[in-house]
Amino acid sequence: MKFEQVKQRIDLLEHFDYSLALFEANYHELISIIDFMCNERVGVELFSITNRWKLHECQVHLGFKLHNYVCAAKSLIDHSRVLYSRLYKKNEINFDGYEDQVKIRFVDNSLSKFIEFLRSYSQHEKLPTISSSFSFDSQSDEGFVFKVLLVGDELMKSSQIKSQAKAYIRENEELDIRKVLSDYHNQVREFYEWVKARQNEIHKDDLAAINEFNLRNRVESLTKFIDSFVYEGMRGTVQERFYEVLAPEEFKALDKYKNDNKEWLENALQVIKEQTGISLPTSIQENLLAQCVQ
Repeated sequence: MKFEQVKQRIDLLEHFDYSLALFEANYHELISIIDFMCNERVGVELFSITNRWKLHECQVHLGFKLHNYVCAAKSLIDHSRVLYSRLYKKNEINFDGYEDQVKIRFVDNSLSKFIEFLRSYSQHEKLPTISSSFSFDSQSDEGFVFKVLLVGDELMKSSQIKSQAKAYIRENEELDIRKVLSDYHNQVREFYEWVKARQNEIHKDDLAAINEFNLRNRVESLTKFIDSFVYEGMRGTVQERFYEVLAPEEFKALDKYKNDNKEWLENALQVIKEQTGISLPTSIQENLLAQCVQ
């Protein structure tokens, strides 16, 4: 097993995580706007006769975010297809069950086809019309219930709409945007949780090789740090002295301690011990601690 090939495979998987992150970020931005509009206090204000312009602006902004989300969903589908073809089919790596899961969850699924249509409609026709509604629920603690909706009759008139997307519209009395997106997002998330679990099985040897390589490099860097440690006259902060020893994600995790050098150092030493099994010599720890309290 050539390490360069191993690294290329893992790099492809890690790069795909950007597509997932983009999809997630667009979802949370969209949901935050919906939740804002459906908040009872905000909703009452937006439905005031003199504030209808505010309601319209919120609906327009929601349309922008909806466009971004359905485009991110399409990008995720395309990137998944490319990853599967390039990494698994091309290299004849068995990914048992993948195509069956895609067929069940996306190809033969009316909700997925509706989202696919919504992307095409948003990009090639126009942003879908968004309406808002409210009702009073005497059985609810919330009182007024606000919703933001897609106009199904308008979407059904599109020349691009196909049978499965039509079926989804007919199956639902109303197209509550929050429910539509929540259902779809959960469906996608469950699929990629399954994919990740299978990838961890398929690439367990690759991951072990990468982890072994990274550990070896970390131990070498730590040994160099210990051997070349300067006890006096060293410029820079305690945190800066660890730049070759800690990984970027570890600096990120330690950032919450950045205003307390002593606590930061204690946690950094713990991270190093957990990741490498190596404790810094007592003399170095004491020197760094003294620098913290200066």
